Amino acid sequence: MGMSLSSISSATTRAAAGIGVLVAALTVGACHADAAQATKTRPLLTTAQFAFYSDFATNLNQTLIADFVARRDGRPGAFDAEKDKTCFDRLPSTAREGWGRAVEYYRTNQASQGQRVLLRLELAGLVDRALLTNPQDRTTLNAFARARDEAGPAYRQCKWSAQNEANRAWVDRLQPLLRKHSSALGEQLPKMFQTPWRGLPFRVDVVDQVGFSGGNSASDDSGQLHILVSSTNPDNQGLSALEVVFHEACHFLAQPGGPLSNALNTAAKTAGVTLPRDVLHQVHFFIAGEAVRRSFERAGQPYTPYLYSLKLFSDGFRDAARRIWPAYMDGTRTLDQAAAELVAAFRS
Repeated sequence: MGMSLSSISSATTRAAAGIGVLVAALTVGACHADAAQATKTRPLLTTAQFAFYSDFATNLNQTLIADFVARRDGRPGAFDAEKDKTCFDRLPSTAREGWGRAVEYYRTNQASQGQRVLLRLELAGLVDRALLTNPQDRTTLNAFARARDEAGPAYRQCKWSAQNEANRAWVDRLQPLLRKHSSALGEQLPKMFQTPWRGLPFRVDVVDQVGFSGGNSASDDSGQLHILVSSTNPDNQGLSALEVVFHEACHFLAQPGGPLSNALNTAAKTAGVTLPRDVLHQVHFFIAGEAVRRSFERAGQPYTPYLYSLKLFSDGFRDAARRIWPAYMDGTRTLDQAAAELVAAFRS
């Protein structure tokens, strides 16, 4: 089945229902932290591709973001549920007021995506505040650190234990899947994207919430990838946990200017077609999900990738992807041929 350019362009990506779709790159100057000082938190699990953390400061940061976003949108805040409210109301006034001031500071100072990326990269040890070349960036990080200090007592008393337990349980459930599948996927995916891994293992911070999605990735100016993944998002449970972490890792392999991106752009230019802005991510979704599906299939387990279970993008793209890209992954079609055939599907 062909698909029209208008239908694919207007299709809504259902990121709110599951896996994240954002990779943000931030240029922050000469600011790389020494690897030995990247984090004081010990990883819960380290594999060839990933180092998983349940870090207090990162989880606090994400909870503060989630609280102010919820209040902004008219939804219950972090301590509005009955159990949490009971705990919060019993805290000393200094702790309650400190949380309130921190939420308000986050609400009034989260104007840009770049600021959130800078915060998370510092907490992940990929940015050293003292080495930032922009004095305003240092001032910003100092101010957010003070806000987290004010929020820390309430969070530690009423939230951290449950979130940390959920994060650790999620990693424990993921571990046997990684043990069985990560070696093969770690070898196959760079071949599919024709780009080698660098900077492994990627740091994965496991948290309660990741904005509107189940996970996302960000990179510093050197390309070092940082992954956030939600331990509680319903679409990240069971076998899907393997896809979410490898999908996010593949953002490193599927960057603009890489082989997949260049093949799609060249095919579109040759055909005189303007592709949807997110077509690279759409193909990325298929390749990563199909690689995970095949790995499960070899182990005798059926699996439906996110692209199809969540009905991401358009019906036309999903149908075309299923028809075109497996042959490339099997080695019977070149990357350029697959890209050209996809572009042709956009025209039909």
